[in-house]
Amino acid sequence: MTLPEKDLGVIAFGVKTGIITAEDDLAGVISRTIAKNPEIINDGDILCVTESVVAITQHNVVNLSDVSAGIGKRLNLEESSTVGVVHPILSRNRFSMMLKAIAKAVPKGKVIIQLRFPDDEQGNPVISKETLKKMGKCFDDLITVDEIGDDRLLHPETGMDYIGYYEEIVKEAGSDAEIFLSNNFSHITAREPDGIIVSNVHERNEVLEEIRETGYKNVITLQDIYSDPRKGVYSEYGLLGSNLLDPVNEQLKLMPRESDRVCEEIREMIDKEFGRKAEVLIYGDGAYKDPESGIFELADPVSCFGCTAGIKNRNRIGVKTKYLMQKLHNEGKSREEIEKIIAEESRKFAEKQDKQGFSAQGTTPRKIENLVSSLADLVSGSGDTNTPLVVVRGFI
Repeated sequence: MTLPEKDLGVIAFGVKTGIITAEDDLAGVISRTIAKNPEIINDGDILCVTESVVAITQHNVVNLSDVSAGIGKRLNLEESSTVGVVHPILSRNRFSMMLKAIAKAVPKGKVIIQLRFPDDEQGNPVISKETLKKMGKCFDDLITVDEIGDDRLLHPETGMDYIGYYEEIVKEAGSDAEIFLSNNFSHITAREPDGIIVSNVHERNEVLEEIRETGYKNVITLQDIYSDPRKGVYSEYGLLGSNLLDPVNEQLKLMPRESDRVCEEIREMIDKEFGRKAEVLIYGDGAYKDPESGIFELADPVSCFGCTAGIKNRNRIGVKTKYLMQKLHNEGKSREEIEKIIAEESRKFAEKQDKQGFSAQGTTPRKIENLVSSLADLVSGSGDTNTPLVVVRGFI
């Protein structure tokens, strides 16, 4: 693969590997893929591996029945108990199976679901602003399903009625269901459930603390289930980010575990077998927001689950070319002089990383691992492109 790299900037491309199953050795798959065309990886490249194939080859998969048992044990629930579910996201892939597991933990009891409004943590709309205005409701109010009535909002992208969908999941498990909209956690603690599960992702710790401040103690987050490293199957993030793997056999895939170690092992293999000095990271959802729907893509707890030491916690900042170019142009410098000065500024900047200098104005320092993870997710996408590897070149 010959590219005029001296005339190119950052390059990112997906790499097909063929199907990867739980029986595969991931490092071996990557080795065979590179061996077919060694030019796909160069010194200084970042090899991005999607989290799903890491978790699958780690056998990081759980059965729904075991999840239910784990929830019941952790919250000390009985079949007739009442459990509260606070601020889940609206998602068939991400939360429907977890809700089913929660309901199966109390098959003769009740599940109370408190939805955030006007949208969930990811920006999925729960109720329209027009309906809120018509009802005379504001941010701190409690809104019941009966009050919403025929003004039930359908998801703008999928057409799903998530309130009805979540009700149906709970009732199919034998439990009673109550759903209401509220941003005030006293509304669920006042119902005195036997246990509460904080079900959002990014604000989970803040929500957990707020609920505990009310005096309610038997409350956990999704991270507290399947996060014990003493168990054979676990993730540091517990059930956070887990998604549907096999709906027929009711299996959930957890996030990968020990991701930094996995990345270092892959880096060492590439160095040993191909003599290339590359970095490696494991990526999940990209941290970007759709400008039309307003939906935030990042349903995973993080965008980068792990990476090699060479890029970990490093910021990407650099010379703001347009600012420096215009400044030098206004000073009467020639094109050749401007290009020479910018090249020299870029070299010095790479050495000193001066974030306060004029050359860096307009650049926002961000971690390389998060930027590259988002780029890799955009390249591979959520569709079946069969490119679980993404190579990013020219980024560092």
